[in-house]
Amino acid sequence: MQQFIEFSLRHWELWLAFFLILFLLLTFELHARLTGTLPLSVQQAIFLINREDAIFLDVRDTSGFQKGHIANSINIPFSEFKNKLSALDSYRERPIIINYSQGQSHHKIGRYLKKAGFLKCYHLKGGFASWQNAALPLVKR
Repeated sequence: MQQFIEFSLRHWELWLAFFLILFLLLTFELHARLTGTLPLSVQQAIFLINREDAIFLDVRDTSGFQKGHIANSINIPFSEFKNKLSALDSYRERPIIINYSQGQSHHKIGRYLKKAGFLKCYHLKGGFASWQNAALPLVKR
């Protein structure tokens, strides 16, 4: 025990780094649980689509959706989400990736999905803009 105390006192920087990393990990985990979704990069989202047949839930307004959206996305505008949540019932077992515009609250959508029993909820980090910036294909109607 004496050696442990001596080591701790001599290497306090290691302990500080350890507790800082632990704090950051716990903060990230708590944030994910409170918001209901985990962030995904564009590459992680593509991986999830290919491996687990994930779907994109586009919560942008209909006009934005029609100007361009990710293939096979389901559009339920943010303002109508509570009333149209039942439209997603057939996708309950699949991962859902929330696609949004800047300023929209994917956190609220994530909480609604979690309360409704959807367990695999994610959001596209950076929203629709990150998909566009990666120059990935869009469907335009």
